[in-house]
Amino acid sequence: MNKLVALVSVILVITASTVGIIIYMNGQNSDNDTITVTDMLGESVEVKKNPEHVACVSRTTYDLLVAFGLGDRIDGAYAPLFDNDWTSILYPDSSKHYAYGYEPSHELLLQRNVDLVFCPEKYITDGMKEHGLAALNVSLYGNPKFESYVFFLADLAKTLWPDVEGVAEKVDAWKAEFQTIIDEVKDTLESKSYSEKSVYYVRGDKNRGINYTDTGKSFNEYIFELLGTKFLGNTMGKSQPSTEAILEADPQIIVMGGIYQHTLKNTLTTDATWENVSAVKSNSIYNIGIGFSPMEQMGAFSPVFLADMANKLYPDDFHYDTTAMLKNLCQNYFGLILTDQQAGYMLNGLGPDGNPMA
Repeated sequence: MNKLVALVSVILVITASTVGIIIYMNGQNSDNDTITVTDMLGESVEVKKNPEHVACVSRTTYDLLVAFGLGDRIDGAYAPLFDNDWTSILYPDSSKHYAYGYEPSHELLLQRNVDLVFCPEKYITDGMKEHGLAALNVSLYGNPKFESYVFFLADLAKTLWPDVEGVAEKVDAWKAEFQTIIDEVKDTLESKSYSEKSVYYVRGDKNRGINYTDTGKSFNEYIFELLGTKFLGNTMGKSQPSTEAILEADPQIIVMGGIYQHTLKNTLTTDATWENVSAVKSNSIYNIGIGFSPMEQMGAFSPVFLADMANKLYPDDFHYDTTAMLKNLCQNYFGLILTDQQAGYMLNGLGPDGNPMA
């Protein structure tokens, strides 16, 4: 081979290699790629594709993202979520996550290199945007109802992280499981004839007494209307109704959630103020399970929440094996193998040691 032929051969090899590299690089996702998504307020926001440092200030986002395999993309979450002793058991790496307040400062988020913030309210979302942060509203309240938003975050996760392996499969599996329970409850109750009973929900993730609940448009309203009941939080219109308003409404069923539920249940059953309420007289008071977060707060454990409430409100019509459901969910989405005893603790709103958490 003469020198000219050899030189041409080297040039061709280098050129081909360079073209190959360029083609390869163009086929990959750049760290600077962005996509436009719409939040629960209907507002379009440009965000980084496959975000790596997410702040889950909205309490309804943390456990679902972890369940979908995105825990390593989370920078931090709403601080009260870490008060739940099950969180560290279900996801030991939660200890690496920052505990954010309800309204974290933009300076803190920028300092921590957060590239996406999930916010619970519009004014918080707007404040983040004003300071150059990508922020999306993801709330436990819908408009005009929550029904249209049951799978909102799940679908959003697939859109935001299209290149993270396993996310789409986990999202689709979770949606299918939840939709199956929804359809079964709807079909069963539509075939029956029940008089509508009123339900009052005591929100016990904070110790604010019996007078702390959810209003209309909430995930809870959606679930309990799906269960054929009248959700009193809707008619009361306040998250902290007066004692007089609750007594006047005279709920036939009371459901209690959060880490303070057993403390509040003791108040409800021993304080003479509530002794003439129909639910108290008939002992129609039900605990709500606690998983990664209170099960009544839209999240990974929502299918179990619906099945468990169906069992409790209509014991003659529903016989879901919620223990098995819970064990399968924990293993499939969190890699945790629960015992039957642990599952029982969860379903009864108790901590990992079988005692109330607050």
